[in-house]
Amino acid sequence: MDRREFIGKSLTAAGLLFAGRLPFARAQQDRARVVLYRDNSLRNLQGAAEAARLAQMTHNAVRGLTRISNPRDAWKSLFSASDIVGVKVNCMAAGLAPHVGIIDAIVEGLGWAGVPPSQVIVFDKEDRDLAAAGFPVRASRDGYRCYGTLGEYGPGYEDRFQTEGQTTFRLSKIVTRECTAIINCPVVKHHAFAGLTGALKNHFGCIHNPEDFHYFNCDPSVAEVNETVAIRSKQRLIICDARLLQYEQGPSFHPEYCVRYNSIFSSFDPVALDVKLHKLIDMARAEHDLPPLNEGDFPPKHIETAIARGLGIGDENRIDLVVYNA
Repeated sequence: MDRREFIGKSLTAAGLLFAGRLPFARAQQDRARVVLYRDNSLRNLQGAAEAARLAQMTHNAVRGLTRISNPRDAWKSLFSASDIVGVKVNCMAAGLAPHVGIIDAIVEGLGWAGVPPSQVIVFDKEDRDLAAAGFPVRASRDGYRCYGTLGEYGPGYEDRFQTEGQTTFRLSKIVTRECTAIINCPVVKHHAFAGLTGALKNHFGCIHNPEDFHYFNCDPSVAEVNETVAIRSKQRLIICDARLLQYEQGPSFHPEYCVRYNSIFSSFDPVALDVKLHKLIDMARAEHDLPPLNEGDFPPKHIETAIARGLGIGDENRIDLVVYNA
């Protein structure tokens, strides 16, 4: 179907509550806020022009989330010069990894908040995944640091296991020892075992043994990993790269099952964001004659578990989806 038509229908299906120009009115304290910044001109941009547009979209997504019109002040409201910020990307499938231009924009925004690039660590599970996605693997403090938990510069995992509920794992030392704050940078894709990969599932890349939990719908393990203090207390912002949406055959990259979404999401609430991503994936699946995720063999049970554990707001009547169309 026409991609613009898909976008319009999917926003309605996902529960569009607000649309307009930035900045937005302040929401109630008992509500979650999910901001979607969309620009269909991305489909025609490449190279430096695409990176520049993604940077502007990223800053506008943060403006919309914080309700602060000046982008520098918006970033300053979230971070300070004393922070060491870990940026958790998802590079397992290079074709669906967050765009380097979005990460560069995050580093720029953190700089406005007083955080120098030397205090930013872009990380994932392994160096090889970062390199395949186009990131500069390095420990140099000349720019932002970028390395996997495993690899040439990685600190590895904690020696001691920890248990949350039914899930036992070792956390990355980047999370436990090197960061004071975390920016979660997921992508939007189907996952053969978890149902979908979004903000909650992205933190599976922070533990040493995610494969141990795949055959149980990754449930309740995804929620329980997100319950750990080192993640829950440090996660300060979510910036989701939604240029592409993969609705089937994930988590590996299959471009034939992708639609162009040309968007960036931002939120403070990983549950609220994943609730919206779930609806978007279901909408794309319906347009391609596929059943909803909840009717498959591996539905995203971890979202309901996260709601039950109090990790965020799942009631759609309390989620404000704020859309900005460039």
